[in-house]
Amino acid sequence: MVSESSPRVLYVDDEPTLVFLITRALEKLGIAAKGFASTDEALAAFGREPRGFTLVLTDLSMPGGMSGLELAQAVLAIRPDTHVVIASGCIDPADVRRAADIGVRTVIQKPAKVAEMAQLVSGLLRDLRS
Repeated sequence: MVSESSPRVLYVDDEPTLVFLITRALEKLGIAAKGFASTDEALAAFGREPRGFTLVLTDLSMPGGMSGLELAQAVLAIRPDTHVVIASGCIDPADVRRAADIGVRTVIQKPAKVAEMAQLVSGLLRDLRS
């Protein structure tokens, strides 16, 4: 159950169905999640409440707007201490280097299953608290 003290995740992916399923899976684990299929909408939400998110997780490939790396850069310009995670089905070493250069702390292989992604995020949040 999600409470006021629950960690909050901003989840961004270009697939609306995946956004819905991942945010619901996180909420079942007691993690408050706000999901967006648009980087512009996600950035606007983050800008309205930059201290309101424990972690920002975005897909690397986001067609029709900013890429995941561009979103990460914009988020970090607003709040440099934000823990930003980039997820991708195909991780290129050049993307990992670019992510590190802009301040992204974690780049992960996107799991094939919704439950695996929720567990991965839960583990990242546990690591942040310790």
